[in-house]
Amino acid sequence: MVKKKLQRFDLKVLLRLLTVMYESGHEKRTNLALNAKLSYDTCVSYLEMLEFLGFVTKTKRYPHQVYDITAHGILLCKKKLDVEFDKKYNAIPTILE
Repeated sequence: MVKKKLQRFDLKVLLRLLTVMYESGHEKRTNLALNAKLSYDTCVSYLEMLEFLGFVTKTKRYPHQVYDITAHGILLCKKKLDVEFDKKYNAIPTILE
């Protein structure tokens, strides 16, 4: 069986997968793929990329491999969520301005 490698990656998919991990905590690969709306093979490839970049860690709990988000991943998610919040709600002028 030939293992598929990621030829190119989409930053939006990386951020979406990281956000799912941020919201749900530690998860198995199957659950992450389901929640991020990715195929299993694509999810595993992106998880390997995120682990290489230092945003997630892989641990073996019981018979399963579980992925946890690192401190760097949490900081990236907080920045991403803050930017999205600002884009969504700062378009409305406030009375104080």
